[in-house]
Amino acid sequence: MTTEERVPVLRVEHLTKLFPVKKTKLRERQKYVHAVEDVSFEVYEGETLGIVGESGSGKSTLARTILALTKPTGGKVFFQGQEITGFHCRNRKQLRSQLQMIFQDPYASLNPKMKVGPAIAEPMLAHGLAKNQEEAKKNVEELLRTIGLQPEVYDRYPHEFSGGQRQRIGIARALATQPQLLFCDESVSALDVSVQAQILNLFNTLKKQRDLTYIFIGHDLAVVRYISDRILVMYLGKVMEIVPYDQLMSPHSHPYTQALISAVPEPTTAPRKDRILLTGDVPSPVDPPKGCRFCQRCFKAQPVCFQQEPEMIQVGPDHYVRCHFAKEVAQP
Repeated sequence: MTTEERVPVLRVEHLTKLFPVKKTKLRERQKYVHAVEDVSFEVYEGETLGIVGESGSGKSTLARTILALTKPTGGKVFFQGQEITGFHCRNRKQLRSQLQMIFQDPYASLNPKMKVGPAIAEPMLAHGLAKNQEEAKKNVEELLRTIGLQPEVYDRYPHEFSGGQRQRIGIARALATQPQLLFCDESVSALDVSVQAQILNLFNTLKKQRDLTYIFIGHDLAVVRYISDRILVMYLGKVMEIVPYDQLMSPHSHPYTQALISAVPEPTTAPRKDRILLTGDVPSPVDPPKGCRFCQRCFKAQPVCFQQEPEMIQVGPDHYVRCHFAKEVAQP
């Protein structure tokens, strides 16, 4: 079944987030940071959509805007067919239980003065998923077993745990409200490689056990590809490509995606011969390029790339690329 035949859990339409830049002169024209611009995509039940890109590409801002942690400048967000962009604050509480985020830093995302058991129980009680403290504690202990910790840690403080254990606690806290969609914002980037593998395997296990849907954000393409069904590639606030994981190595891929793929290390000490080294710096999000966002660093750029912004073009099943030459590449 293709994505066109399925009903999306989450649908984002032309979402934009601009941050105003503080003026330094009285008559200076107002400038904006183009953090997220005209982003559209869909997420389907039971899948993991990976969002990948360099630091500053707008990945985290996109997630925070969808979750209404920051107010969008434009566009719409639909969850289960209902628009939630302008959700009334009274209904926001119900929405929070269905959409949860696991943050990047396991050391900063937990209250150091609160024991981990009550921290996980708190959202259960707030959303009415436990009748009292006793029931909440029982549910928390079961959650702790699920994420690979012993129930005895209920009365311990965050500083008594390692980074990997703290991230497991963060996962348990997110699962406490029985969400349908989990946002994982660089959730393994602060962990050791061996611990990363454990947390990624835990995500996959929980996905099967609880019928979860993920949006997994990361800058490491190898990690994102490992866990994702489809991958959305961002650059300077724009979506460059949306591709199923098994088509990621396709010759139809966007030049930026090809550069990211070439940067993934191989299990050998020899340097990669196909490594694509991008020249120049990432342009300022305050003054993005007129044409394609990637034109100033693209190794395939032509004059049209500097003058006209390309549209998203379908080059395969569920595979979309924002490139002027995508049609030419897709032709046999």
